[in-house]
Amino acid sequence: MRDKILKIVYASGKNGILQEELTKKYGISKSTVSTVLSSFERENIVIRKRVAGRSYRIWHTDFSPFPVKGVIRIGILKAIEYPAIFLCEDILKDINVRVKIYKDAFSLTKDLAEGYLEIACSPLITQVLFSLVYRSIIIKAGCGYNGGGLIIKKIAPKIFGSTELSTMEFSLRKYIEMQNLEYEEIRYFSSPEKMISALNSGDVDAIAIWEPYLTDLAKKYKMIRFSELFGNYPCCTLACNNRIEKSEEFQKFMSAYRYAVDNLQELKDKAIELQAKILKYPASKIRQAFDGYAYDWRLDMNRVMKILEEYGIKLTRESTKKVFRLQ
Repeated sequence: MRDKILKIVYASGKNGILQEELTKKYGISKSTVSTVLSSFERENIVIRKRVAGRSYRIWHTDFSPFPVKGVIRIGILKAIEYPAIFLCEDILKDINVRVKIYKDAFSLTKDLAEGYLEIACSPLITQVLFSLVYRSIIIKAGCGYNGGGLIIKKIAPKIFGSTELSTMEFSLRKYIEMQNLEYEEIRYFSSPEKMISALNSGDVDAIAIWEPYLTDLAKKYKMIRFSELFGNYPCCTLACNNRIEKSEEFQKFMSAYRYAVDNLQELKDKAIELQAKILKYPASKIRQAFDGYAYDWRLDMNRVMKILEEYGIKLTRESTKKVFRLQ
């Protein structure tokens, strides 16, 4: 019965399910529902909130729009830019750190802004835009610098592929402008796999993509690293939902995160092992591409502001203080 109730609650996703539905719709006795849900709450498997009168709505912790005591949900993209995140999951024994892998930066950052995540690592530009619109996320630290580049299949490319509202798109547009290229179109893809497929099939002539795909594709196609053109640039940043900024869990996480980044070279083998396991990507390919990023939790705000202005975002001093509260 525990398995049945858990399956129903999980399937309800972000909408959750009214507790009474478990009895009325699925025919489970009230006493069984109450006993099982109480057990799940103690184990941080579900969260239950009163919504009206005596009615309660239930969410699986993975989809809860509210923070859960003792749990930190972290969203990342499928990239090797976040080794410290996986190390934190291994370091923090008294906090349940749950890492969720997203295909695109928009969905990831939106979930953070709406409270379905406590922390997210996603492109700087995406986080700034969401912070300005939602006013619910705060950029706290850096993740990785560099790590992206252009893979070119066809000489004088006309059709490019990228991910929307991302560091890759910004870098691609900057490259096109620097080279004064005449191009036809930039096509957007929701995942690196779809973008690579379009390149291989000839639907696009070149793609802006990140590690570890960049190093792997360079064995077959021409590669240009954006860092060789622009110098060091921040790719993704770490942001939190403002509801948990002052929580004990978040402070412990940030302490572990800074430690992991500062000691990354010593912990490199462990980080690669964890990334291979969770990302389901060969450890040998991660190792080859690992140094394609420069990892640092510190952010150079002069560099950040310059990048944002080049993208067309000029923050006031007041807005900057609301968007960035660095550790």
